[in-house]
Amino acid sequence: MRPEDLLKRLHDHPFKPFRVHLSDRTTIEVAEPDMVIVGRTTAVLPTRFARREDGYRIAEDWRTIALLHIVQFSDLRDRAGGGRKRRKSD
Repeated sequence: MRPEDLLKRLHDHPFKPFRVHLSDRTTIEVAEPDMVIVGRTTAVLPTRFARREDGYRIAEDWRTIALLHIVQFSDLRDRAGGGRKRRKSD
């Protein structure tokens, strides 16, 4: 995938949360576009968040991925609308 492909998705108006599908079959959810850093050949995506006492959301963990390993994007369903979050096993 090209950096422009990810940047276009991040800058859609209005922004729609989405899932990044990687070639190793893992996925990363992108709920907030400002927390993703896009480079020429890689991107840094947060994988775990915490909410501070003042309400701000911060990244607790992240992953650097090669853009070439992004297979596709898919929209995240509204959780209240019946979608559910899958938990990864450690």
